[in-house]
Amino acid sequence: MEKVRIGVVGCGAIAEGMHLPGMKAIEAMGKCEVVAVCDVLEERAQYISEKFGVPAYYTDLDKMLAEAEFDLLVNLTRIPEHFQVSLKGLRAGKHVYTQKPMTTSVEEATILIEEAKQRNLLLASAPEHRVRKVVCKIRDLVQGGAIGKVAFATVRASHDGPEKHQVPRDSTWYYKPGSNPILDLGVHGLSQITSILGPVQALACFSGRSLPVRYITAGPFAGKRIDVEIDDNSLLMLDFGQATFAFLDATYCVEAARGPRLQIFGSEGTISLGGERGITLLEMYQSKTHEWAEVPVEPEEPTRDLGVLHVVDCLREGKPLLLTAEHGRHLVEIMTRAPEAAEKGCTIRLETTF
Repeated sequence: MEKVRIGVVGCGAIAEGMHLPGMKAIEAMGKCEVVAVCDVLEERAQYISEKFGVPAYYTDLDKMLAEAEFDLLVNLTRIPEHFQVSLKGLRAGKHVYTQKPMTTSVEEATILIEEAKQRNLLLASAPEHRVRKVVCKIRDLVQGGAIGKVAFATVRASHDGPEKHQVPRDSTWYYKPGSNPILDLGVHGLSQITSILGPVQALACFSGRSLPVRYITAGPFAGKRIDVEIDDNSLLMLDFGQATFAFLDATYCVEAARGPRLQIFGSEGTISLGGERGITLLEMYQSKTHEWAEVPVEPEEPTRDLGVLHVVDCLREGKPLLLTAEHGRHLVEIMTRAPEAAEKGCTIRLETTF
């Protein structure tokens, strides 16, 4: 197809701040056209439609699926809604790209995968890290033996809490059952490290509630009290097999941090990914030189939505899909079984792969 027609469901902060600007940049490349948006709040749907020049807006997904002519449904709804929205899209004959996490259970993810296969539709899942140039570069270095046999990795996937961010939202739902920092933030670190090292075979987890009460400190809901009902502090240990491990934090407990976001330690060197304020710094230490050196990385495409761009290119050019639903399902299993491992105080072997 010459241009991929896109329908977007969910017009919240992530749509306004990331996805719609990103899709408009892909439009400028001549690869897609955003034809409709949908949100249960009419004022949000209308606002996003007008702000980004989208021809049509809806408040009912079923109506949009029935009336609007488009190829790809981009699912930007809240976490608990991902499964039902994606399923409706697939059953309406639309390719689907869903925000993370793909679902909240492995069973739901499997239903979506089977539905997409039966209908010969693409089903893709965020996060987009598997297609980011820097992650691809690290993957190539590791698989090419640049640092020898990997022993372990450390991954930082935390921040100070959504209630402290300058966005126009009520962050209460982040602290309710159905959400937690593993689903919200840990998914990014998990996506990165599994894109590099492959599937996780087993996991263990420590998890708890560091603060019983939080207060929104930024945005229009500043001052509102939030009773914390979920664990806001989770630390995961991941076993990739062959004595290759990783440690990942997924918390709302990091006020500030210095140092790399990702480090991979091998028998012949170390890879470090850091940088600040939007600048990526990839460095590698090799035992044979006893020196650190910066590793050049190609610049990304000029869009904030590399995930949608990848799916659009797959539909237009027949490229193989890298943001696979199978990978998304594997992340769901890790994220949903980590709290179980913490509660039971045991190591859990995983069943999915990709």
